[in-house]
Amino acid sequence: MIIAMPTKTGILLVIASLAAAGSAIMNVGFSSAMIASLLGAITLSGFLMAQFSLHGITVSRGRPRDAVCGEAMELPLIAVNRTLFYRMPLVATEKLPFCRGGKFDTVIPALAPKSSIRAERRVIPLKRGHFALDSIFLTGGDPCGLFRKTRRFSIPAHVTVTPKIQPLENLHLRNDHRSGNDQEGRPLGHAGSGMDFFGVRPYHPGDEMRAIHWKSSASKGCIMVKEFEATTVDRIMLLLDSDGKNVGYDDIESNFEYLINAAASITDYLSRKYCALTFFTTSMESGMLRENGDAAGIRLRIMEILTDLQPSDTRVEELAADAMENFPDGAVVYVLTMSASRELSDLLNLMEAQGYSVRWIFAPKEHFPPCEPDEPRRMTVIQPEEKTGDVKPLTASYRKDPAQLLRDENVLEEE
Repeated sequence: MIIAMPTKTGILLVIASLAAAGSAIMNVGFSSAMIASLLGAITLSGFLMAQFSLHGITVSRGRPRDAVCGEAMELPLIAVNRTLFYRMPLVATEKLPFCRGGKFDTVIPALAPKSSIRAERRVIPLKRGHFALDSIFLTGGDPCGLFRKTRRFSIPAHVTVTPKIQPLENLHLRNDHRSGNDQEGRPLGHAGSGMDFFGVRPYHPGDEMRAIHWKSSASKGCIMVKEFEATTVDRIMLLLDSDGKNVGYDDIESNFEYLINAAASITDYLSRKYCALTFFTTSMESGMLRENGDAAGIRLRIMEILTDLQPSDTRVEELAADAMENFPDGAVVYVLTMSASRELSDLLNLMEAQGYSVRWIFAPKEHFPPCEPDEPRRMTVIQPEEKTGDVKPLTASYRKDPAQLLRDENVLEEE
């Protein structure tokens, strides 16, 4: 059985009651007896009211909904009073690991007899991941705040918080094909070295014999060869650094979380375009992770990876070197890193030399200082060492979100 416990004020009252009772015993008199009786009655009534404040009260969850970092999440509670007596307002407390501080308190209004109230709890999740919820603690007391009683309700539930997605505009895809788009926005094909049949044309020296179209050659009276449609889909490579040695100081607004949000935003943008996407990153459990396919088709799988991804022990240079072996010709490569070594710069320069278009987002941990209560964030500016011809990074910080960072790049390109 759970016993109501005194608050700080209640402790003082209990001490005063005991002192008054002791004084009345030692110095028998009407006034001392009345004071001791009054204090004892207040103490006893407060204790009894707190002790029975949760009697007949039950709590259940409304259906929790998944959410996105930084956006409101609904976690409704339903409190029911099964007794024939009014109940005072109660406080529901729950540990929520995705919120700053780790817990959330909600006031449940007074309950009429045989009634129920739905408390619409709205919280702002700041951490991504899959979370198991369990215990809700309900606290009641007496009107004077002298005693309180807390009861635990085990109500399991699971919620998912996905990375924040920001709307991007005019992300660089570098479609260098000679054709335009059809009325629905799909790229039109042209002759090239793809797999789909495009048409026939006269034979040119150097054409392969297996490409000869014999039926057309017989009807035209000259050798005709088959042409195939070139690949017209933009191909995007997305590399995400997860090296734990370079992760910043704040567990909510770190450079790693910034790059997670940037990768989610880029993936979401590409899923609305006609393009192929290959995503590379590393995890502690599985090593290199790779998702490849139509951007719209693999969007959910990438979001699942980003939701659960934790820092690994793989250097970004190793990730970039391994990923380069799988790059198709003419791809656009987005590289999201937390470090900027000479070795990495050389790899990015090699990508450019091999015909890839590299977009580098650099988020050093010094640009994401920890959030301290009542203290401004002080950022130490870091600039990577550059040589002539190096790929220039877009340097990120807590002051500029990924959408603004990429928007500034587009403005510079237009100028």
